Amino acid sequence: MPLNKKQLLRLIRFVAELRKNAYPNAATFTRKLREMELNENLSIACSERTVMRDLDTLRRDFDAPISFSQEFNGYFLTDPYWELKVPFMSDEMVVAAMLGAQLAEKIMPSPVKEQIRDAVDNSIADNNSELLDRTYIETLLIASGCKTAVDPEIFGTVFRAWRERRVLQLVYRKGDTGEVTERVFEPHIVACFKGNWYVKGVDRAEHKVLVLAIFRIRKAELTRFEFRIRKDILAQTRREGLFDYPKIENITVKCAPEIAYYLREQCGAKKLVITPQEDGSLIVVLPPSPEQEALRWILGEGGNVEVLSPPWLREKVCALAKKTAEINKI
Repeated sequence: MPLNKKQLLRLIRFVAELRKNAYPNAATFTRKLREMELNENLSIACSERTVMRDLDTLRRDFDAPISFSQEFNGYFLTDPYWELKVPFMSDEMVVAAMLGAQLAEKIMPSPVKEQIRDAVDNSIADNNSELLDRTYIETLLIASGCKTAVDPEIFGTVFRAWRERRVLQLVYRKGDTGEVTERVFEPHIVACFKGNWYVKGVDRAEHKVLVLAIFRIRKAELTRFEFRIRKDILAQTRREGLFDYPKIENITVKCAPEIAYYLREQCGAKKLVITPQEDGSLIVVLPPSPEQEALRWILGEGGNVEVLSPPWLREKVCALAKKTAEINKI
């Protein structure tokens, strides 16, 4: 079972897509590999025929329980607990594994972070790389972005239900009213958003797609019922984000030279349209944005952002700024 480095990396990435319930096929995974090559500077792209040979390798040499879904036009794992036993790890893979474990320890709630750490430790236990020096490992510092405490037992139950596509019986407290309700819920997506963990799925009683904050779940129990991942929910979330807030189009602002440097740096990632001005300022068109997010950013820049359009947003910013100045006057 000799594997070269590129093939092993492809196998790892393909299994990762399976575990994310992304239903990869030869065509979609080939496109993803091309994107990885461009965005991550990896020499990993290949043909669809090569992907199919990799799939045969996973089934033949690793006993991977992979089946094809006609409904989703892609492959999936019939056993969610199957693991890819990597025969060797290069220095790059060791670093990636350690970084992933460090991220998990700082971001993922218990018990999932311990499970990830154990898996990584087991994978690199026999590796003699000098990168495993304890001093080196401790320099991989990741700042925690978690803003709320999540009960480990509840998170573990939700995470398991998501992995196994099992329906949950929940007791949930609403954030605005404090009302406590019981829900029968299908967890289609688990996501971390701005330091908080959420689960997005279908409430079976209301027959609607909801996003629930995991830290507001008071009780979670697995049921014996299973569900199928809805591709429309995944597609809508990738397209519009986790929350379906109304978004404002064509917000145009003028940004002072004092903040121009970081806006240029974030131009691509935040999809900003920037027009430099002679005085060093920038005219910036924001991507479609929820009102509250736009307001928080504009006001948070402390007078370095002037709203040019739409006019009603400019008026709202002015009113909020006056209110802030009034309650904080000396």
